[in-house]
Amino acid sequence: MSKQLSGPGAATRADQLVRAALSVSSNIAEACGRGSIPEFRQFLQYARGSAQETLTQLRVAAALDPVHAHTIHEIEGRVALVIKTLGRLIAHPPPDR
Repeated sequence: MSKQLSGPGAATRADQLVRAALSVSSNIAEACGRGSIPEFRQFLQYARGSAQETLTQLRVAAALDPVHAHTIHEIEGRVALVIKTLGRLIAHPPPDR
């Protein structure tokens, strides 16, 4: 999707979108590798922040690129679900943590 963005600053926005999205999965992986619940939660909070950044970048992309707005809005819904799921995991970590 990021390669299809158009409008002012498309390359910069695409790069930021990719970096934010990669940060989500990287922080989730790091959270799973941590030994304590506080560390687990901390890295999930970082992941949630990166997901929020991803959502913001998608909203900007949809506003500046109406041709792809429908596809972008579908992705926004998926990112919103990730944010909600992370919130639940932060509030209620799995018992094996």
